[in-house]
Amino acid sequence: MITDIDNRQPVPNVSIINKKTRSGVLGSETGRFEIDAMPGDTLEFTMLTYERKFIAVPSSSMFINVYMTKRIITIQGVDVRGRNYVRDSAATRQEYAKYFGYKKPGAMDVLKTLPAHPITALTYLVPSKQRKRNEHFKEQLVYWEKEKFIDNRYSPELVEKMTHLNGNELDSFMMRYRPGYQFMQDATEYDLMLYIKNSYAQYQKDKAAGTLPPVKKEDEQ
Repeated sequence: MITDIDNRQPVPNVSIINKKTRSGVLGSETGRFEIDAMPGDTLEFTMLTYERKFIAVPSSSMFINVYMTKRIITIQGVDVRGRNYVRDSAATRQEYAKYFGYKKPGAMDVLKTLPAHPITALTYLVPSKQRKRNEHFKEQLVYWEKEKFIDNRYSPELVEKMTHLNGNELDSFMMRYRPGYQFMQDATEYDLMLYIKNSYAQYQKDKAAGTLPPVKKEDEQ
């Protein structure tokens, strides 16, 4: 279970990666997670507005309680600067190059391999657990690269500066009105600020009427 260290409330949709095996999963909306790991493996936990967390898998228990600490946001003046997304993205792609570059074997791969290596060609036709893990992890890496791109521009610092929200209310607003990847690719800085302004106006109306929309799920973002 993954919870907030201060209020012990579940932290949803946390990214968990086994640093040794490079396999990753996404925590549930109730803060629960399950991942394959051996004693001594290091698990990395990351989530928007929370500090990155590293935990070594114990040998005494199959269960781990993870307590996430909120990232302290300090704003000075009005100059908002984010991390270098291009540099971070390039570093991620370099670290996980074999997964980003993984290509599912196709019919031509089977035909080219068949004459000289019939056994290898046969393995292409029968999906293995490792191939399935590689394909799944590649999908997760691409998904998280898009999420980090959104985080880079739709930052807590910017949203707090424009809405004056903070704490849990800031987290709730950002998750409920989180923009999509395609919009963020095309939006100018003005478009983004206008989006936040309009979303905040809608948030105030919905809150007053008691009709706040549910927090977006990952496949809706």
